[in-house]
Amino acid sequence: MIPLNLKLRNFMCYRDNVPPLSFNGIHTACLAGDNGNGKSALIDAMTWALWGKARAKSDDELVHTGQKEMEVEFDFAVGGQPYRIIRKRARPKRSSGAGQSILEFQMATDGGGFKSISGNSIAQTQQKISSTLHMDYDTFINSAFLRQGRADEFTTKRPIERKEVLANILGLSYYEQLEDKAKELARQQEFEKAQLESTLRDISDELALKPVYEIELEKAQHTFTQIEEVVKEKEARLNELRQQKDVLEKKKVQLDQLETSIKERTTSLRLLNEQVSQLQSRINEYETLIAQRDKIESGYTQYNEAKKRYDELDQKFRQSVNLEKQKTQLESRIKEAGQSLLTEHAVALERVNKLENTLTEFAQKQGQIQQLQTQLGRLTENEAVLSQKKQLIQELQTAVNYLESNISQVEREMKELGEKIDLLATQTEARCPLCETELGAEGLKLIESKYTADKQNKTDSLTSNQAELENKRGELDSLSSEVAHLEAQLSQEKIALQSQASVLNKEANEAADAKKQLAVERNRLSEIEGQLAKKDFASREQAALEELERQLAAMEYDAGQHEQLRQQLTELEQYESPMRKLEEADRLIEPEKASMSQAETHARELRTSVETDNQKREELAGELEVLPRFSAEVVDAENEYRELEQQQKGAQEALWNAKARLQHCAELETRRKEKEKALAQAAKEENIYRELARAFGKGGIQALLIEMALPEIEIEANRLLGRMTDNRMHVKFETQRETKKGDVMETLDITISDELGTRNYEMFSGGEAFRINFAIRIALSKLLARRAGAPLPTLIIDEGFGTQDSTGIEKLKEAINSIQDDFERILVITHIEELRDAFPTRIDVVKTSEGSTLSVN
Repeated sequence: MIPLNLKLRNFMCYRDNVPPLSFNGIHTACLAGDNGNGKSALIDAMTWALWGKARAKSDDELVHTGQKEMEVEFDFAVGGQPYRIIRKRARPKRSSGAGQSILEFQMATDGGGFKSISGNSIAQTQQKISSTLHMDYDTFINSAFLRQGRADEFTTKRPIERKEVLANILGLSYYEQLEDKAKELARQQEFEKAQLESTLRDISDELALKPVYEIELEKAQHTFTQIEEVVKEKEARLNELRQQKDVLEKKKVQLDQLETSIKERTTSLRLLNEQVSQLQSRINEYETLIAQRDKIESGYTQYNEAKKRYDELDQKFRQSVNLEKQKTQLESRIKEAGQSLLTEHAVALERVNKLENTLTEFAQKQGQIQQLQTQLGRLTENEAVLSQKKQLIQELQTAVNYLESNISQVEREMKELGEKIDLLATQTEARCPLCETELGAEGLKLIESKYTADKQNKTDSLTSNQAELENKRGELDSLSSEVAHLEAQLSQEKIALQSQASVLNKEANEAADAKKQLAVERNRLSEIEGQLAKKDFASREQAALEELERQLAAMEYDAGQHEQLRQQLTELEQYESPMRKLEEADRLIEPEKASMSQAETHARELRTSVETDNQKREELAGELEVLPRFSAEVVDAENEYRELEQQQKGAQEALWNAKARLQHCAELETRRKEKEKALAQAAKEENIYRELARAFGKGGIQALLIEMALPEIEIEANRLLGRMTDNRMHVKFETQRETKKGDVMETLDITISDELGTRNYEMFSGGEAFRINFAIRIALSKLLARRAGAPLPTLIIDEGFGTQDSTGIEKLKEAINSIQDDFERILVITHIEELRDAFPTRIDVVKTSEGSTLSVN
């Protein structure tokens, strides 16, 4: 995995204004900045994007304070193929709710873009990412990533845990997968073998019954032949009875149809008689109306003439009502227009008075504006003085921080020297860790005197630094108090003056607008007064009103004549209905007489047909008296035939079953031979897979690969450790040790030796322990960077140099430079000044009021 580009938004101490961090062209770089600025947070962003893990206990703790969601976009390459991960997290909306996460995994295309290769869920997508990287988070932090304060991650683990880390680095999980697969295949063959043995037992048990099946076949054949002969006899008798019954049932159908026909014709005859009676009644009514023809026609003529004159007057009445309505509406609109113009005049007059008052009031405030400008000028001068004092505070704070760091480092170095002097006091003899030469008493005394002189020099330096620190702190406290007081005073004055300036600016703008608006309002007021004097409003409505009054005068409408005609029309309405009935009688009397004659003829024909059908019904009823007896005989014969059919079916099924069992026995004999052959093959394959499982296990190939890798790690660790300690210290890995019982057990112990001999890891000072851990972790990282299947030519070192003196730091720089050709990317995170300019590229991390930001130099 080689980092290419990193984008952050609201992640930890970073906000949404952070420029992207591009790693193009970077080989060895230093991440520099003060403590708490966010150097380690950049590495946390990478690990969170890759594995969803960082230093925080939960994802929600990684979201920037006060923000609701965060996002990290990380581009990296594996084996020359670029990839992109976009991981987002949103805080829960309620305290009892759950946050939401989004994970997108993309791969670069030939066209320069990216396409999604995510899974159906976050878990599936994470599995794809881990498979692409060929490692998990724990392996990463135990090898390629030296976390802040966790350089001893590998050294302090138990031997079995060290072996697990080393197995992950070497990719031995592949052999564990092969072991599990071999065991699973062996279990499958064992299960298949058991199934085959059970199947063979079942086949043998069933083949033992073959003689019984042959006897059952012979009995079933004899029974079926006997039943088949009886069924044929019963079937012939049943067919004869069914034919006789069918003849009688057809006659019954004829009888039912004949009775239905008689019923329908009787109903039709009744309806025809009712129709003849109705026709005779209507003909009598028509003849009565025709006899009164002269009286009805005379009255109807008078009704039509009166109605015509009434309709003419009614139309004039509606027209006059409509014109009066329009007249009322026009008069109302003319009155509203005049009132609206008066209202507009009053509003315009009020606006003119208000604008004139505004201009008068602003003219009185010119003196206040000049006074405010003078006060703002004096405030600017005070702010410049405050800025100078703040700059002085920053310089004093930097000096205090440097002295505190220097004092802390000297105290640690004095403690280490004291421990070494105490240890030398308990030693009677010692050997050089490189050449194994005996040092002797003079050698031990020489080392002790050197340590004592170093301790005295550091004590003098500590006293001097502490005195200077007290002076600087006193100056810093005094100046900080003065700046705080001055800053509070300037803030109060600035707020008050800005408030006054805001009010005066607003009033000035209002006065300028009022001056422009005043001329417009005065012109509008003059126009309204002219319209009111000339009554120049609602011109179209006034013209329309004059035209309506002319039309009403020209219309001749007599309301008395209108009422007289209405009364006359009411009296003559009695002739309207008789006239319509008379016209209907003239049109229908002859057709009604013809219809009555046809109905009488049809009724006579129906009566004759009904008498004939009644005679046929009596004859068919006599023939159907024997039908119940034939029906009972057919039912009995059918029941007897069905019972014989069931017996025949049972005998046939018994015959088929017997034949099927014998056929199945023949198939089982063939199948038994096949299963015996498969059983032998399954037993053979089971043995093969169990041998493979033992070979792929921890005691097989995996143990051999670890034994082969340890010398490489040991050589590289000692090369770096020798460079950093002038060949004073040496590390060795032991994979076996003797138990109290005298047995040999597998382990992964680390032994360390120096000029004082071989000691436990806990007996070395902080600075020495860090160099030991650093050498081992770099050796692990180089192994991880070179091994096949896990391309991770990247090394990240996060701090840990605070335990080193100036000489130790120089040795560390030399060690890092000596391994730079083994990695594509090396990132060193530090706040120590001596290391900031030791590398060709520096990434500066600065904390601002808007969150942390970064720049590449």
